[in-house]
Amino acid sequence: MTGFLDAWWTQTLRTKSPPISACAVFESCVTASSSAAPWLTRWEAETGPVARRHLADSLDWWREELTSGDSPFTWWWGTEAEERAAWHEVKRWLAGRARAT
Repeated sequence: MTGFLDAWWTQTLRTKSPPISACAVFESCVTASSSAAPWLTRWEAETGPVARRHLADSLDWWREELTSGDSPFTWWWGTEAEERAAWHEVKRWLAGRARAT
């Protein structure tokens, strides 16, 4: 399953108008693996304008969750603690990216 998710995520990040939004693909990959780390690592490695646009779009999509503290992983199937940990990992990564810019 990891191979499929990695290929799907990489292709999404490189596609200007993917059939499923990058935000939704990211949330699916994180939920399926119960971890944000590998998907954030891939996103960081993709430095082109398409991946950056997907990040900006995702930030718009997650705006409410970022300010409320709620998780965007609405279909999470792991424990609540795992979900919170994954979302905190995403928020830390986003904060680091904001400081780097």
